[in-house]
Amino acid sequence: MLACARTQMSVEIAGRVRTLIAAGLDWQALIEAAQEHGVTPLVCRQLLGNFAESVPEKLRASLRAYHERVAQRNLFLAAEMLRLSGRFRAEGMIAVPYKGPLLAAQAYGDFGLRQFADLDFAIRQRDLPRAAALLAADGYKPVFGATAADEGTHPAHSEYQFVRPAGNVIVEMQTETTLRYFPRPLDFDALERRLTRVSLAGGETLSFSPEDTLILLAVHGSKHFWERLLWIADIAELSQAAPGIDWKVAFARAQEMGVSRMVNLALYLAHRMLEAPLPDDVVEKVLRDEAAKKLGNGICEQFSMSADAQLPVFARFLFRAASRDSFWAGMRFAMRLATSPTEPDRAAVPLPEGISGMRRWLRPVLLMKRYGVRRPKSSERR
Repeated sequence: MLACARTQMSVEIAGRVRTLIAAGLDWQALIEAAQEHGVTPLVCRQLLGNFAESVPEKLRASLRAYHERVAQRNLFLAAEMLRLSGRFRAEGMIAVPYKGPLLAAQAYGDFGLRQFADLDFAIRQRDLPRAAALLAADGYKPVFGATAADEGTHPAHSEYQFVRPAGNVIVEMQTETTLRYFPRPLDFDALERRLTRVSLAGGETLSFSPEDTLILLAVHGSKHFWERLLWIADIAELSQAAPGIDWKVAFARAQEMGVSRMVNLALYLAHRMLEAPLPDDVVEKVLRDEAAKKLGNGICEQFSMSADAQLPVFARFLFRAASRDSFWAGMRFAMRLATSPTEPDRAAVPLPEGISGMRRWLRPVLLMKRYGVRRPKSSERR
């Protein structure tokens, strides 16, 4: 799975794959794991493109059919992303798509090579009520309750998700409030100044710069403890894609945002796990961050065929703390996240509005119940 989770395969890695196939593979386990980690399209491409004669005939046909379904679904979602982008723009709102089909095209060069289930847009909190109204007019229903008229100034949710039954489309709106895994509030003015227009599938949309995209992806991966290989593949592919990343700019912006270690960790994982061919000076800089290396080595050691092998609550807290550039900054960051209620917390403990503030003190208990307090034994992990 690691060897195939890439768009480009060297002769050396291809030889490694042939050796693994010759030694005998549990094909079903491989495909199930690739599905859990979100890299099935990449695995399909490499197996069918380079090792088709070694893949069992029945599985070959299944992989081809799956790849076609993913490509068709992704094209449908890309068209919907472009349509919504145009709708937001026509209403005077800046809603920037990221991840999803845009990342598939920009980093992977092919809509069919990145697995995704929803469409993500970044928008200012103050514009959220208008955006929600536009989505409602298009048949989307809010998953986390109605968006109040004053939601732009008094945010009530930690995420905003909308579903349209027709086509089963999920849209997530991210704001400076919901992107809470950034240690500091995002400067949307600065991000907007760096936006570019990109042509995509016969349409046009706004896009974050490659450097800002790298940072957003690094923070997103750290948010989820890099549990899925897809997120590491995103970093590896983006780092190689045209027009390229201005590494000095990327590192400078990461430092301004307080996420240098998260970016270093993302690049370390891409380089170590997927052998991303980063520039020598970038590798040297990343390797100088001993804390990022330690975090990365821990992720590699805990890597499981099952993406559901989640960290227990205290390990999660320590990871959050270590992902910042200093001890006290890390402790403040981890404490803030440990006491900031999310939508699952609100669902688990419905409270009257007058005492809803109590959830922040209940959240640590909910986290312990949700994730446990000990690591699973090796025999409990696949």
